[in-house]
Amino acid sequence: MINFKLILCPVDFSTTSTHALETAIELATELNAKIHLVHVYQYPSFSLPEADLATPIDLSIQEGYVERLESQLAKLKKKYTDDALNIINTTLVEGVPYVEIIHTAKEINADLIIVGTHGRTGLSHMLLGSVAERVVRSSTIPVLSVPNKD
Repeated sequence: MINFKLILCPVDFSTTSTHALETAIELATELNAKIHLVHVYQYPSFSLPEADLATPIDLSIQEGYVERLESQLAKLKKKYTDDALNIINTTLVEGVPYVEIIHTAKEINADLIIVGTHGRTGLSHMLLGSVAERVVRSSTIPVLSVPNKD
């Protein structure tokens, strides 16, 4: 049996990712494992037939945005860390979410990725894609996808 000692849990601060984190905490408690939280953000861009264009962002707005994300991640860590469970680290990364989740998992030598899935179907799934689905398809590390409670 695989010995899961380090679990990577991507969070986007939604109720879906919070549910996945709570599942990760339950499993980590049972297995005496540690949890590493990661949040991946991506600045908006527009696709044109010739190329992708990044939206120009004022650096002061960009810095404030990253600081708010760091604060949210710290609050989440504090909320779910107690004497019985240690969320050992948090990472904030800019990039394509599924790529950075997989990269972070490899970088920290995670044994398992636990990711929430929104359960979108149809047009919204086609247009928005699914980070969870891409992580499952692309990862060489085991992935547990946790569906939304609703």
